[in-house]
Amino acid sequence: MSTAEKDKVAKAVQKLQRDRIVIFRINALTRIGREELMSIFSRLFEEFQLNPALLFNLYSAVVEVIFNAIKANAKHIVFKSEVKMKLLRQNFEDIDTLLQIIFREEVLRDFMTRHIIPEKLKKRVNTILQLEEKKRTGRGGPLSEKDLEALREFKRLIEDEEVLIHFTIAMTEDRITFNVVNDIPILAKDMARIEQSRSTHKKLFDEGRSTDYFGPDYIDLTESAGFGIAMADEIYYEMGLDPMRHFTISASEGSTRAVMYFPREKFAF
Repeated sequence: MSTAEKDKVAKAVQKLQRDRIVIFRINALTRIGREELMSIFSRLFEEFQLNPALLFNLYSAVVEVIFNAIKANAKHIVFKSEVKMKLLRQNFEDIDTLLQIIFREEVLRDFMTRHIIPEKLKKRVNTILQLEEKKRTGRGGPLSEKDLEALREFKRLIEDEEVLIHFTIAMTEDRITFNVVNDIPILAKDMARIEQSRSTHKKLFDEGRSTDYFGPDYIDLTESAGFGIAMADEIYYEMGLDPMRHFTISASEGSTRAVMYFPREKFAF
């Protein structure tokens, strides 16, 4: 880790010690970003005398939720660009105003999902996320000009939309809270998939076989099926906590919020 990265971690921990809260703005979670986050968690556990045996569990749960938010934002950007291209092909006038109306109204937004091919959308999102990671880590050699142009176009779309993720860590005497807010509302069908995924997982847990959820009989490869959220839920189960009580996901007109809290007593030695 570079000196600048170490300073960033130190400042975050100092702010958490002083104010009991620290806020980050995120638009990607690269290898370096994950290392920084792990360093922050390690220092947090050290400074607040938390049980290090649970460090990786907590870190893994939070990373899954952040990745979910990043993927949701990428999907929103790609989905909106696909809708715009469709409107352009059909020669609608004042397309920017029409887009604002569509994406402000949940019914219209969900209606448009019927006209965008899910596999095409999923492929574009996954390609962008893979190219972002490859560019930042340098693994796999240099990107082609075509790949670089795809990233430049995606960056332009992000800048136009101004979508960000706000990640908050807050400490009190009795709990640790993680708040992940992204600046776009989740599609109703994606929220329904997440809720169904969590419900199925909970049913399996009640039957004493929650890990079966990750096997071939239950795994769902559908976009935004809630697999990452289920992995976070599993960590709650491993800690003897009810994720339905301690981990909530909600959406408003302009954002999606995931709030995870953990009782401090669970981290005592």
